[in-house]
Amino acid sequence: MVGQPKDSGEVFISYSWDSEDHVRAVLEFSNRLRSEGVDCVLDQYEESPPEGWPRWMDRKICEARLVLVVCTDAYYNRVMGKEVADKGLGVKWEGGLIYQHLYNAGASNTKFIPVLLRPEDRKFVPTPLQGATYYSVDSTAGYDRLYSRLLGKQNAKKPKLGKRRPLPKREVKTDVSMYVSIPIDPQLWDEAKWRGTFVLIYEKGPPVLGLGFLNESAARKIFEQWHRRYGASDTFEELRVSIVEGDIKGELPGYTVHVGADIENTIRRYREAGLTVSETDAFMTVSRINRMNPPPGSKNIEMFKEAYRLYKTYLLIPVVMKPDGSEARPILDLGIHKNTIHFRRVEDIGPYDEDAAVSGRVKRPFTSFGKRGKGRKKKKKG
Repeated sequence: MVGQPKDSGEVFISYSWDSEDHVRAVLEFSNRLRSEGVDCVLDQYEESPPEGWPRWMDRKICEARLVLVVCTDAYYNRVMGKEVADKGLGVKWEGGLIYQHLYNAGASNTKFIPVLLRPEDRKFVPTPLQGATYYSVDSTAGYDRLYSRLLGKQNAKKPKLGKRRPLPKREVKTDVSMYVSIPIDPQLWDEAKWRGTFVLIYEKGPPVLGLGFLNESAARKIFEQWHRRYGASDTFEELRVSIVEGDIKGELPGYTVHVGADIENTIRRYREAGLTVSETDAFMTVSRINRMNPPPGSKNIEMFKEAYRLYKTYLLIPVVMKPDGSEARPILDLGIHKNTIHFRRVEDIGPYDEDAAVSGRVKRPFTSFGKRGKGRKKKKKG
C-alpha cells in the first residue's frame, strides 16, 4: 500500500456549480480521494463558514498544498470574466485568487492542477493554467496519474546521469538577423484597424492593457502569431510597449501608445540560445502607434500606472471594438503576460530615441551592433 507523502496537506477542489449532476460528480470525486488518503477540502462539506465564503475560500486556497481546478465550460467563462453579472460569484472569487497566485509565482505554477471529468473539457482549461499538466480522471489511468502526483510519487524512475561523450566542434555561421521575426505584420495590422487602447483594473490582480481593433479576425491572428513566437509570457520582453504622455504638435491632447520590437532583448535571447551577433548584422523594426484623446479629468492611465507599480506586471490583450467606441469586448484567452512597459514624456524623447516615431522624429542611432553604412538600425513609423 502506498504511504502518505512527507509534505501531506490539504488539497482544495475548485469547481463551478454547472448542474446537479456535475456537483454530485465532483463530490464523488472528492469522496474517492479522501477514501484513499488524500485530505480533500470541498465547499460541499461545509454548511456556513463563520468567516463567510469569500474569506473561507481565500484561507483554504492559501493553506492548501495543492488546488485541483475542475475545468468545464461554465468554470472557464466565469474565471475568464465571460459570465453574466451576479452569476458564479464563488468561482469568480477563486479565479481571481488563482490569477493572483500565478502572477506572484512568476508563472512558475507548482500548486494549481487542471482536472477534467470529461476529456472533451480540455479546451476549457483557464488561460493561466494552459501550460500545466492536466489530468483526465474519467479513466483509471488518468486518475492513477493524478493520485500519484498528489502523493508525490514519480511515474518513472530517473536513471543515473552518465558521462558525456565528446562531439566534434563545428563553427556556427548563422546570420541572426535572418531569424529575427518582427512583431508587426503591416498588412495584417492594416486589416485589423487598431483604433483604440483600453485599460482594465481589477480589485485583486495585475492590470490589463487592451489594444482595440475593429476587425476581430485580423486581431486574433496578430495575437495568435505573437503566442507562437513569444508564448503566453513574453519572457525576454521582445515586444516593446510604451505609453508616451504630453502634447504633440498637430495632435489633440492625450497620450500615445507605441508597439514594436525591442531589438536589444531580441539579440539577448539569440545570444543565450548560443547564436553569434556580429557588427555586420542589420536589423529593421516596424512599429505601430495609436493616439488616444481621453476626456479632461480621465484617470484611466494613472490607475493603470498605480496598478502596474503595485504588481509589476500586466496582461496585454486584443479588444474588439465598434468604430464609434460604443462597445469593447476583451479577448482574455489570447492575453500575453508582460513585466515591462515604458512610461515616457514627449519632451524627454530625442531624435534618436526608441519612441522618436511618436513625434515624427524617426532617426535611429548607431550602436555596437552596427557601423555607419552597414550596421545601422532603421525604424519605420507605423
